[in-house]
Amino acid sequence: MKQIIDTVKQNITQKRILWAYPIALNLKKHHYSLAIQWAIECIKIYSSEVNSDKLSQLNHYIQRVLSKENDLTPLQCDEIGQEIWYLPEREEVQTAIARLWWSISAFKLEKEHGGIMEAISAVELLLPDVSNRCLLDRYLEAAVKICEEYESQNQSYEQPKN
Repeated sequence: MKQIIDTVKQNITQKRILWAYPIALNLKKHHYSLAIQWAIECIKIYSSEVNSDKLSQLNHYIQRVLSKENDLTPLQCDEIGQEIWYLPEREEVQTAIARLWWSISAFKLEKEHGGIMEAISAVELLLPDVSNRCLLDRYLEAAVKICEEYESQNQSYEQPKN
């Protein structure tokens, strides 16, 4: 993951779009929920920096992702995304949360490319200025932490028992 992060930093310096793609792809190779988890962390980070009260209004949608994601059909996920999208006075965080739900829907339909594209759209939307290194570094640190936690949890299951 650290090599991917270094490449992403170089791509951002060159102002390349889709900078989040390799990160989400790497997280998804373990499980698609890790890409979703990263998008959620980026939404939380962004909201804490921007001081928008929109996240508090939409937090129940994120809590639903965390608690009921596997119980919902792709159609239900799409409908939730539409509901969020058309709420009044849309802000970036609202758009990102809608895309998060569409990402889940695509992953559930086994449209992995679409799932990744929606997840990275959510993340990239929340970094409107790629020169904001503080925000970018926090997003990248969140991705590394998610990956490391997943790998450490799964290594403990893979080790032989004595």
